[in-house]
Amino acid sequence: MCQIGSSNRNPVTKSECCCDGGRGWGPHCEICPFQGTVAFKKLCPHGRGFMTNGADIDECKVIHDVCRNGECVNDRGSYHCICKTGYTPDITGTACVDLNECNQAPKPCNFICKNTEGSYQCSCPKGYILQDDGRSCKDLDECATKQHNCQFLCVNTIGSFTCKCPPGFTQHHTACIDNNECTSDINLCGSKGICQNTPGSFTCECQRGFSLDQSGASCEDVDECEGNHRCQHGCQNIIGGYRCSCPQGYLQHYQWNQCVDENECLSAHICGGASCHNTLGSYKCMCPAGFQYEQFSGGCQDINECGSSQAPCSYGCSNTEGGYLCGCPPGYFRIGQGHCVSGMGVGRGGPEPPASGEMDDNSLSPEACYECKINGYPKRGRKRRSTNETDASHIEDQPEIEANVSLASWDVEKTAMFAFNISHISNKVRILELLPALTTLTNHNRYLIESGNENGFFKINQKEGISYLHFTKKKPVAGTYSLQISSTPLYKKKELNQLEDKYDKDYLSGELGDNLKMKIQILLH
Repeated sequence: MCQIGSSNRNPVTKSECCCDGGRGWGPHCEICPFQGTVAFKKLCPHGRGFMTNGADIDECKVIHDVCRNGECVNDRGSYHCICKTGYTPDITGTACVDLNECNQAPKPCNFICKNTEGSYQCSCPKGYILQDDGRSCKDLDECATKQHNCQFLCVNTIGSFTCKCPPGFTQHHTACIDNNECTSDINLCGSKGICQNTPGSFTCECQRGFSLDQSGASCEDVDECEGNHRCQHGCQNIIGGYRCSCPQGYLQHYQWNQCVDENECLSAHICGGASCHNTLGSYKCMCPAGFQYEQFSGGCQDINECGSSQAPCSYGCSNTEGGYLCGCPPGYFRIGQGHCVSGMGVGRGGPEPPASGEMDDNSLSPEACYECKINGYPKRGRKRRSTNETDASHIEDQPEIEANVSLASWDVEKTAMFAFNISHISNKVRILELLPALTTLTNHNRYLIESGNENGFFKINQKEGISYLHFTKKKPVAGTYSLQISSTPLYKKKELNQLEDKYDKDYLSGELGDNLKMKIQILLH
């Protein structure tokens, strides 16, 4: 392929391309040597237009779009163009340029000549049209062809036209001025009619609620109730109009004479403590997510999500004000939104975590327990509560939580610290155990090492629904490793749509919550 202008993508040799003005050759656009250089003389020893072996280059095949608007004829060491009608060779003879026929003698047009690409066009002055010979002009009959601006009558003249006025108009120079009959007789259409002047005449129009009688000269009342009155709940005819009767929940519009919806929500106490949503002819009292409206009390009451048939939690559920809280298996801590975690020294079957005052900073702490989900959403701005407070306020009142379910929480904002003797570690050591607490995430969730594992010393494996963070077989070096563990839900688009159809539009953002972001620091010594 040779790049000369725009390549024609025909296969050519390098000398065919570069010895005839080409800039680049080959699939990788190898740059051609510049003319006059040693490389050019070596490639083209016989000069431009000849290949390395001295053979003539056929520019008609090599150069893309050569001799446009003409025919290319190859010469030895060069080429020339034979141009089509309307074109002429340029000074080099290697291109066809437009021929300006309007400058030729004799002129091809009798009046106006306009040069075009490869040809020319004859035209005529205003008031004339071109004849069939394409050169001479004849008079244009503006009246017959409707190419005039006369309001009424048109009279053709040579090269132009004139206008005339019909009865009902007064001629003023070349314009027609309408005679306004409505100003000559103000009662022309009666007391309920409106006179409308028209070109050369007039018409009578009636006010709203009236129509012309059979004579067409006066107006009479229209009984709208017998026709299309648009009243849905009764109609009463009045002179010049009608009234609509309105059902409960609607009001008669002061201007449109129709029933419009009454906004009951303008009354501040109609829904009590709930939000009022106006509907057509009525209203609805609505509560925030996690609450339902009680008609008797006139307020919003908490929904016990834990008592529903579709349990949201896998290991126990505690209802909260406007939401619920998912517990974890014994030995696990609640973390983030809907996840459980267990670590070295505080795993299943291990010792109970020490009291908050005696706990080591590097241990997993059940202190700082706070609601993980409120009907699927985090309770922002809620006061943080201790484990004991959580147990007292929830476990006692909520039979859904079993005695062997953990409600202790791990603050996801704090970095967990682990220390290991490098000589005692193996790939069987489980540093962390993670599993989802929400039923929607069971078998539809994956935990990943998002950052800090560039050397591949750690990995996460999943077995029987539990994900384990442990060392790989690759031997690590002593030092501190900061890892960030994250979670991602594993739902296909079709499955997500099915979940939303089964529950509601906020189900996904609520039940799945935010992805887990957990920071840990491992010290190897």
